[in-house]
Amino acid sequence: MKNTREQNQAIRTINKNIAVNAGAGTGKTKVLTERFIYILENGDLEEGKEIESIVAITFTKKATQEMKERIRREIQKKSIEDEKWRRYYKDMEKANISTIHSFCGNILREKFIEAGIDPMFIVLDDEEGSRLLQEIIIEILLKGVEEDENIYNFLRLFGRDDLNSMAEDLKSIYYKIRTVGISFEEIKDMTLSTIDNIEINLKDIEYIKETFLYLMANSRTNAKVYKLQEDEIWKKFYNDEYTETELIPILKYLYNNIGTNKNEVATIEELKRVMEGIFVIIEKENRWVYEVAINLLLEIDREYTNKKDELGVLDYDDLQILTLELLEDEAIREEYQNRFRYIMVDEFQDTNELQKQIFYKLCSKDNLLDRGNLFIVGDPKQSIYGFRGADLQVFYDVMEDIENISGEKPIILEKNFRTVDTILNMINDLFGKLMGEKYNKLDSHHNSINEIDVEILEKQDLEIPPGVNESEYNSYYESRLIASRIKELVEEKKFNYGDFALLFRSTTVDYIYENAFIEYNIPYYNISGKGFYYKQEIIDIINGLKAISNRYDTIAYIGFLRSPMIGLSDKTLYWLLRLKEDNLLNTMKKDIPYIDKSEKEKIIKSRIFLEKLMVKKDLYGVYPIVDELIDKTYYQETLLMQQGGKQALANVYKFLDIAREFHEEYSGSIEDFIDYIEEIKNVEESQAKIETEDADVVKLMTIHKAKGLQFPVVVIPQMARGFNYNMPNILFHKEIGIGIKYGDNSPLYEIMRKNLREKEDEENQRILYVAMTRAEKRLIIGNQGANSGFKRMVKDLINLKDAIEIEDINME
Repeated sequence: MKNTREQNQAIRTINKNIAVNAGAGTGKTKVLTERFIYILENGDLEEGKEIESIVAITFTKKATQEMKERIRREIQKKSIEDEKWRRYYKDMEKANISTIHSFCGNILREKFIEAGIDPMFIVLDDEEGSRLLQEIIIEILLKGVEEDENIYNFLRLFGRDDLNSMAEDLKSIYYKIRTVGISFEEIKDMTLSTIDNIEINLKDIEYIKETFLYLMANSRTNAKVYKLQEDEIWKKFYNDEYTETELIPILKYLYNNIGTNKNEVATIEELKRVMEGIFVIIEKENRWVYEVAINLLLEIDREYTNKKDELGVLDYDDLQILTLELLEDEAIREEYQNRFRYIMVDEFQDTNELQKQIFYKLCSKDNLLDRGNLFIVGDPKQSIYGFRGADLQVFYDVMEDIENISGEKPIILEKNFRTVDTILNMINDLFGKLMGEKYNKLDSHHNSINEIDVEILEKQDLEIPPGVNESEYNSYYESRLIASRIKELVEEKKFNYGDFALLFRSTTVDYIYENAFIEYNIPYYNISGKGFYYKQEIIDIINGLKAISNRYDTIAYIGFLRSPMIGLSDKTLYWLLRLKEDNLLNTMKKDIPYIDKSEKEKIIKSRIFLEKLMVKKDLYGVYPIVDELIDKTYYQETLLMQQGGKQALANVYKFLDIAREFHEEYSGSIEDFIDYIEEIKNVEESQAKIETEDADVVKLMTIHKAKGLQFPVVVIPQMARGFNYNMPNILFHKEIGIGIKYGDNSPLYEIMRKNLREKEDEENQRILYVAMTRAEKRLIIGNQGANSGFKRMVKDLINLKDAIEIEDINME
């Protein structure tokens, strides 16, 4: 297929910085591949090291492999008659095509002495790093509660007994800060400086008075403001008859009486913003809260770093932070600048400030980006990784820098080679309204043979059976609507099962849709599901079996004792671990004075229970032990009291069946059964990859998992599922510092919360955009339920001439 003019421009402009804004399905990967080849043909490369001179950074390992394979194929075509290209083909093993983490890891392994690290370091994955950090934070908090009155008072502010929740908050903010490339000492200075420099501006007070007077003069529809005119508190404020200590309470009273006026929305919002800025002065009284929080973060960072050094490991953030520190050295920086002649970065909308600084170091010699060798490509409409620290503003900032330095406006790719025009017309219309000027319309390369290819599934006025949860029933009904429609389209020979993909915002209720597919005899595979053996209820049982099998398996003991089977608190586990001898089971025999009476009773019961099962395990075999482990801990009853308990219980019954089959067929020991389960887990993972790519089955996955993929038919279920706006009690802003929610007076936190809420609303729009633009030929929207979530977002914005509403499907 012939390239567009914009694609060719992106491919052939190689001696200056270039930014490419590539819409969904516009051939971004093709551009990157052909640009790599074009640089090999025309670039200023060191002879003999041409392949190594080009850096291509991708977002995932899968994308890395795909790009390498594409480039390798193109080089192979040229190598048939050219010795130079045959050498390039051999050199592809040395190609610097990788994720940012692999790229940084390679530099650190080369410069381990300068970086001061073990050359044989192991990289912790996200889960391992998170677990290690969580344990360190809990230990620091428990120690602090016992030894530091400030930490004790700090935790009391939040009214929590659950240290695990506070540990999660601290862990969340710790990760956020590390992606910005600012030290915790700098964060401390920034935050305390923000608080210390808060002053009330008299101009703001005058503005508040004038704005209230203006609103009062236009208050026919705003009773609250109208009544203020005769209010003694208002008069006291207006006439400057208040003391310094009375000002904030007065302003809060006025703030709560602003009311609403649809004709003055902008004025009211600005008034609130100014007043909220003044409320921040309250933080001066609670400066100690911020000092305690940041000192905790500093201690967490020290202990986490020490523990990683002790274990010889680094996490993903370490790879980037240490690489940036290395590149501060002029000699090292020049070495890598000379080695890397061209740098291309894919998915730039999902980078962060720390990564930007690494690229800028490599692309700047005497002045910012003066090497003219940076190429970035991304789509701001597909930035959906804010929860991992991605910062869309970084993409906009770099695009602006490139335009200012190189004089090159961003190249916009808007010819879509994926989606038929009927779907794309609806997407353009919808997101043009949602995103406004920032939205670049896509132009479809494929014309549909149908008038409409967008379907909205929703039964209006659905009757909810008495005594049934409305939300659950809507999900149940929608899952059957979707299953019926898929069955119908396949039976009509319009599509195969393998053409369909269900893309979920989250997988909390995906089991309802799995059950519907089972009911309708539709083959499916849940790609986003961690697999049966990774369900928490199954992990709990396996930990129990491991504890029975091996009293020295501390990790299994912690998991089992913390699980709902036993339910020991984090504080109790801390003391058990702190006073541990050769194994936890022996430690459980101790009378530890720091542990509550009720917790001691749990310890005694669980120890006796485990010791009994240890004796029985060699006498009775696998199934009776598994059955007793579940039965005597009342695990089934506990699960039923939790959200999603029915599905979890079904999983427990399935595990019991597996144990029974093993018991009857193999007559092996508990240890044999544990090994058997581990083997099944490995087979399940390897088979899953084959199943998802080759089988004629409906795919279920998250929208995030689907990014970069495409499917003939995309189904978006759960459009009516509400968004989760829950936020941790500590937030971060890269220009202000941290904000902490405590009691009712958290004005700094409130400013950050509003800012973050706006960003989350924008990201939710982008998540829906990513989901819809995966579709090639048909888009089906599951719209059953209340007016919330995506449904509320797009309400009245989808042009019904572009979509057909379906509510009557034969569901027999």
